[in-house]
Amino acid sequence: MEQLSPQLMNRLVFAVIMHGLNEAQTNLALNVLNDALEHDSTQIRELAVVALADLSVPPSRRVPPLAKALGDESPRVRRRAARALGDQGAAAVTALPQLIRGLGDTDPSVRRDCAGAIGRLGGAGHPAAPHLLAMLTEPEYRTRAVASVAFKRIGRAGLPHLLNGVHASDPELRGRCATLLGLIAPDDSRVVDTLRVVLTDDDAEVRARADEALHMTRTPPPMAAVA
Repeated sequence: MEQLSPQLMNRLVFAVIMHGLNEAQTNLALNVLNDALEHDSTQIRELAVVALADLSVPPSRRVPPLAKALGDESPRVRRRAARALGDQGAAAVTALPQLIRGLGDTDPSVRRDCAGAIGRLGGAGHPAAPHLLAMLTEPEYRTRAVASVAFKRIGRAGLPHLLNGVHASDPELRGRCATLLGLIAPDDSRVVDTLRVVLTDDDAEVRARADEALHMTRTPPPMAAVA
């Protein structure tokens, strides 16, 4: 086999994305791309992730190599792998342990993309909830926003961690948890009872967030549109 170079990898990526491959070529490409994830060149490893994400094989065959790429030494490769895993649907649940580890990555972009991928798993991503909770205190707004969206997509499966979060020592975390509780489960009696307690919080901003969230619990859902 011709030795891999960035030029050759570009040709392979182009063939995968633009032209498609027959079954024999696809299986060969999968093996080549798996090997390419170990290449010395960061560019080749990144291109391998790009091609794997679009290779015409079942998602269950794409997920293992993409999960492996989450451990790459390059943040760019890890970031691309996280995004690609988010596109794999329910099959990506097998990569949940690697995605959870990615929530503690040294690179904030990798943390955000891992959180985004976890959110796309819906309720199946609930084991990541305690780690997402920690991300709600990150200084960068984008990171907090992505973690909040992930919580909303996980839904009620993440409630126990949010209910605990309103008792945290950090007032910003308490307030953000109160807001999410009102958004995710305004009809849950545990949420209502907890928010009433939070109304007595020492921090004025937390009390304001709890009050706003309680308004969500009192507002009935919109009526179905009449045809």
